[in-house]
Amino acid sequence: MLAPYRNRMFQRWALRKGKRMFHANLWPDEKKNFYCVFKRHFGDSSIDGKANSKAAEEVRGMEEPPYRKRSSLSPSEEIIQHIQNVYGICPSSVDVNIQTNGGKDLFKVSKSWSAFFKCEKDLYDVINKYIKTNKMDYHLHAYLKGITSEAEQEGRSVKGRPIQMEEKFLNILIYIMSLFYKKIQDLNIVSLLSERMLHLLNEGICRSDDNGDGKCTNDDSFLLDKATILTTLEVYNYVNAMNDELFDRLFSLLNKCYLTSAPPGRPLIISDEEIVLILRSLYIQKFKNHTIVDTIVRSLRDAPHLSAHLSVNSFLYLTLLSRMDNDSLCKVNSALFYVCPMGQLGGGDSSTTIEERTINPNEKEQSTISEELTLENQIEQIKFKVPLSATDCIKLLYGYFLLGENHINWFVIHKLLLRLHGELKDEEKIHLLEKENKKVLQMVTIVRTYLRYKKRSLYDNLPKGLKRVLKNLQNLHADEEHQRRKDRKFVQKVSWHLIKLRIAHVKNGYKGGIPLDILEKTKKLVWMCFSYHQYYVRTIDLTAETLLQMDLLKAMNYKIAKVHYYQFSRMKARRTRFEYIRMCRYYTLRDRRNYDDEFEGWNLPYINWYHRKNKNVHVSNYFYGYTPVSYMEY
Repeated sequence: MLAPYRNRMFQRWALRKGKRMFHANLWPDEKKNFYCVFKRHFGDSSIDGKANSKAAEEVRGMEEPPYRKRSSLSPSEEIIQHIQNVYGICPSSVDVNIQTNGGKDLFKVSKSWSAFFKCEKDLYDVINKYIKTNKMDYHLHAYLKGITSEAEQEGRSVKGRPIQMEEKFLNILIYIMSLFYKKIQDLNIVSLLSERMLHLLNEGICRSDDNGDGKCTNDDSFLLDKATILTTLEVYNYVNAMNDELFDRLFSLLNKCYLTSAPPGRPLIISDEEIVLILRSLYIQKFKNHTIVDTIVRSLRDAPHLSAHLSVNSFLYLTLLSRMDNDSLCKVNSALFYVCPMGQLGGGDSSTTIEERTINPNEKEQSTISEELTLENQIEQIKFKVPLSATDCIKLLYGYFLLGENHINWFVIHKLLLRLHGELKDEEKIHLLEKENKKVLQMVTIVRTYLRYKKRSLYDNLPKGLKRVLKNLQNLHADEEHQRRKDRKFVQKVSWHLIKLRIAHVKNGYKGGIPLDILEKTKKLVWMCFSYHQYYVRTIDLTAETLLQMDLLKAMNYKIAKVHYYQFSRMKARRTRFEYIRMCRYYTLRDRRNYDDEFEGWNLPYINWYHRKNKNVHVSNYFYGYTPVSYMEY
């Protein structure tokens, strides 16, 4: 409670026990405002305005590692007594015979955490107590890291300063990975732990001055080191969790670290593993326009030589982020292929003519033998500079199809398909590919669908063994996708509205590697419910994968009804949503404007009713950029 006082009353008060009872704040008009702080059960206020109680330090998250006296108990007996007193966990619910590695590897320590608690609820209780109280159990962390009590006492700061921010970050990451190894998929807890990490960053960057004015001061000593940031990226890639606010801060710190470490006037060079890790994190977090992407592109251009692993993965992830330009494309192609001038990559006109010759080699009935030999020689002249595995071939094919037909050399596509067939002749290699990466199965399924529905002539001319391999991989992905697919709440809401409108449909369909949210039974119509993870962060631009899937659905002669989450969630009235869905279906099936981007989304007059008694009355500016029917130009 804050109680303001006048200057006269302030003069009557005296210091109690040598401590000042009043604190002064200096306002912008150079006037001082005196106030007194009264706290119940927290003791007296100190001179600098900070409470001396232990509870106040815990609220600020600046608690110290506990200083424990030496006892006659063994470390196992001591930790059992500790968890029983603090958390109320039964001794039979923990395994004290686990092996520790001294806390060097975060992932091994996380496995020790998951093995130490036999029951998932006990691990939940430990993490929830940290989330609620903001007090970390350093004694339990030290035991599971293999640090003895003597080493813990020796490592304790003499001046009583808090532990480093990096150690707090790593402890929170241990919580996240222990849940992952325990096979607990709870994104709510991951979100709360991410907020704690943001709180630590805010404490490190914004510190109040000694005078208590509360101004933010930037201090490089409080920034995270590069190793901790990269470990955070790796952990979140394992868990596959998104948090745009946290990763915006982490990517900015990492970008600043790279720019400050680069000498002036020299090329910016980043290691291959770090580039692949950062690009994969950018793809999972859906960051498209961050400044670190420009830094990575600059590093790729300045690199004297690109390895096969870096070339393939950088090409794939930059394409998924829609950030692949012509210079980067030429750099990657020159590192992978030997191509004659006629078959240069990245040229729209040349690739189109090559595609026509490859797909329709006998388009003219009177084709000469010299032309056939020219086509065969053109394919043979394309050679690989580096050995490519089956996974690399699939990633390159998927990336080229994401780029579009203007950047495709169909001779290279044919060569990659033949190389893929040579790598996957044995069934054992197919099973190894299935266990290696689940995402690769979806990519190869999309590649087969693209060839079947958009380039049918090229697909028919492929060898039968290659077709059989592609079909087997698609069947493996279909079986796995059917078991893993879960129903989303957004899809449930749209399905409920369709049921009320008496429209027969099926939820969570699947065809050709493309997930179909809602598929109607009577019409060849697909309802696509676009959630936040199908857009790039802080934009309304659909991802490159979503656009490719929509293009393939149109090639299958399906009509697509789009429902965007930022539109559907804005409509609060039930009747408004029914009218939105009804008019969306009408324009998709009947109106040719569905194929025009200018008359989609909020520009379409989905809602054309007016009800006076309804509180949520529709007005002309209900949506952003809404244009009434009378003002539209046809």
